[in-house]
This record gives sequence, C-alpha cells and structure tokens, in this order.
Amino acid sequence: MEQNQEAPKQLGWTRYIWLIIAGISFAVGTIGIVLPLLPTVPFYMLTVFALTRGSERFHKKFIESSLYQKTVGAYEKDKSMAMRSKLTILSSVTLLMGIGAYFSRHIPIVLAILAVVWIGHVIGLFFFVKTKQGEGHET
Repeated sequence: MEQNQEAPKQLGWTRYIWLIIAGISFAVGTIGIVLPLLPTVPFYMLTVFALTRGSERFHKKFIESSLYQKTVGAYEKDKSMAMRSKLTILSSVTLLMGIGAYFSRHIPIVLAILAVVWIGHVIGLFFFVKTKQGEGHET
C-alpha cells in the first residue's frame, strides 16, 4: 500500500465498522510484538487498509507513527531488511519462544506448534525477505 494514497470517503455506519476493524487489528498486531505466535506485520497492514477506509486523519496518523515505521515502513520502502534487523527479530522470537517452550515442556502439541512457528520465522526472514547490505545493495 502506498503511503501517499488518499483515503476514500465512507458514508454512514460502514465508516465505524472499518474503524472497529482497524482498532482490533492494531491491538492484535501490537500484542504480536510480544507474543511471537501472532504476526505483527499482517495485522498492521490490515490496520492501514481499514484506516484508509474509515478515516483519512487516522490513516495519516498511523502511517506516520513510529510503530508503523519501525515494523512495516522500513520493509515497505525497499522490500528488504538489514541483517542486523533480521537477527534482532530472530533473537527476540527465539528468546520468547524458548521461554514459552520451557513453561510448556510437558505439553507436546504446544512444543510442536512453537517449533513450526519458529521454523516459519527462520524461513521467512532468511529465504523470502531480502537482506539489505550497505547502502541499498540487496542479496
């Protein structure tokens, strides 16, 4: 989604439905920063989509927020991430999932789900997201 895209005008109650969807997806995306089982970026992108339909003012405010810029905005600019960012994300995900695995060590299904989600993060970060090297070079 382009950052300079104008929000279409909504009339009546549909505007409020979009704002409710935006609020819920923002809350779930923000919780996803702490809980690695919830993906942050897709929920933030849904928030932008819903805000675009619900309120031009909220859309603009969200796009300019530091939360958006640190998560979606940096990736959105050139479709790549610095290796340091990837390693930071993977480190925090590994730490949080390790804590979850420790407390769930007697529940095999939870351990299996955590393992699949962790492997998904590794595959996604290192095989699908391009790595930004130096000043704009990608691999």
